[in-house]
Amino acid sequence: MAQFLYIAIDFGTSFSGYAFSFKTDKRLEQIRIPSWGMKQGLKTFKTPTCILFDEEQNFEKFGYDAMQTYTMLMKKEDAKKHYLFEHFKMELYNKEIHRDVMIKASNGKTMKALKVFSESLRFLKDHALDQIKINTEGRMFISSDVTWVLTVPAIWNAAAKQFMREAAVEAGLVTDSTPERLIFALEPEAASVFCKQLTSDGFIAEGEDCEDKLEQQPGSQYMVVDCGGGTIDITVHEVLHDGKLKELHAATGNDMGGQSVDKNVIYCFKDIFSEEIFEKFEKEHPSEALKLKYDIALIKSCDDVVMIPCPSSLQTLAKDKQSMESYFEDVQGVEWDDGGIFIEQEKLKSFFDISFSAIESTINQILKTTELRIEYMLLVGGYAQCPFLRKFMKKRFGSVCKILCPFEPQAVILKGAILYGKTPSVVKSRISALTYGFCICKLFDKIKHKDKSKYRNTEGKLFCDVCFDQLVSRGESVGCEEVRTFIRSPADPLQTEVKITFYSSGRQKVKFVDEWGVEEIGSLSVNMPIACIGTKRQVRLEIKFGSTEMQATATDLGSGETRTTKLDFMSEQIHGHNKICD
Repeated sequence: MAQFLYIAIDFGTSFSGYAFSFKTDKRLEQIRIPSWGMKQGLKTFKTPTCILFDEEQNFEKFGYDAMQTYTMLMKKEDAKKHYLFEHFKMELYNKEIHRDVMIKASNGKTMKALKVFSESLRFLKDHALDQIKINTEGRMFISSDVTWVLTVPAIWNAAAKQFMREAAVEAGLVTDSTPERLIFALEPEAASVFCKQLTSDGFIAEGEDCEDKLEQQPGSQYMVVDCGGGTIDITVHEVLHDGKLKELHAATGNDMGGQSVDKNVIYCFKDIFSEEIFEKFEKEHPSEALKLKYDIALIKSCDDVVMIPCPSSLQTLAKDKQSMESYFEDVQGVEWDDGGIFIEQEKLKSFFDISFSAIESTINQILKTTELRIEYMLLVGGYAQCPFLRKFMKKRFGSVCKILCPFEPQAVILKGAILYGKTPSVVKSRISALTYGFCICKLFDKIKHKDKSKYRNTEGKLFCDVCFDQLVSRGESVGCEEVRTFIRSPADPLQTEVKITFYSSGRQKVKFVDEWGVEEIGSLSVNMPIACIGTKRQVRLEIKFGSTEMQATATDLGSGETRTTKLDFMSEQIHGHNKICD
């Protein structure tokens, strides 16, 4: 069956979901997003990113069902034996990633991250295909009938994206032989693509008449601030004459999303009850602790006095020391009343201070770029539902540009991912956030290469083997379809393979791969079987930098063999002798 079905999965830190659309669907209303939580009396676009395994590490439940099973249906001892993972997407942010990385469950036990992620994607895949069958009067679709679009933060590195691709393969979305059926959509870009389609009534008016919409005239510039549960992901776009988008500033952001607010509320409760009592509660009553965290997460949508029910087990532990009322005697802005913890508005706002400060600082750094003429700021993502956040952004940046927030901002990325999946060429160019290059050998120069690593080949020639061959520099605009070509040769006449090791740096100018701030990020190997002509052999490397994933094609010009080469960003750093020179 031809691929005319698109399924987008927004795998979020706090919540996850999917949308689907057929190739022939032309209208925004034809993008379908199922509702979650009906069994729990809810109706939401997404379900909590929460997965439950039994004590043998077999998958049991995902989302609201996982939370309900863990918090309501399990006895305390059963809960301690099971593996519950939540908010685990942050394990891929700004960390060293490899295939065997382990992550901790709520009870402290560990499991391979790849299994946790792949089983989550498998559940969402199966759920989507089942729902589509219901919506198409029993018509059967399988994974290979689908073009899958997986959203990822724009600030993720190449290793995190590769990890998600391998998890998707493990989950059965695609196979290694059909990688083209999985497209990565950068989350703020997906939001940008969707918001371009909206009329003025698609945005929240914030209590006043609002006819603002995102203008699409050529030259219009706008910033997308994707406010998620884990990360704040920011990009800047300009509308081109053909309606396509050009990135003007490298994607940037931080880890001060909505979860940081939740953590501050937890810290407050630890101060009130003491760390000893609260941590004992978390350890001995994990299911009740999870329910409390969920209740805390909900208060971000409020802008007045809020009440959080206090779990009975926490009350019991606290009362063993003193009365409940006495814990709150000297606490400003927080009160106890009849089983509930009441938080006043000003105290509630204070939990957002660190997050707001980080968002403001990151945006100000972008606005310092004098050539930008940003007219609009789009607030999207689940955290953008927060009234405090929208008011803060309007107060801080309303005099600089128009602040727009679409209705249902938590669904914008899903809908935009479908649109992007159908026409990835809508984004014409991106700004490289880092300088990229690879390690090559150059004939040793006593002055230029003083104190640098040396390599002598089988012909006796001496090379410096830590030279940096730059491919693209930080801040450089790269076309999404642009291919950069490089021709290099083996450093040793007897080599039958060359290994090309890639490096990145936040610096614009790099000479050697062993300099400060230069990191090894991945490698690829190319076979060069015809060794009889020695170092005169050549390999042509073609690299596409501008797409959401780095792609490479290598050709041994001796044999004429061409193949798309898989860049490996998750391998342990292994230094061999299959070197390359210019």
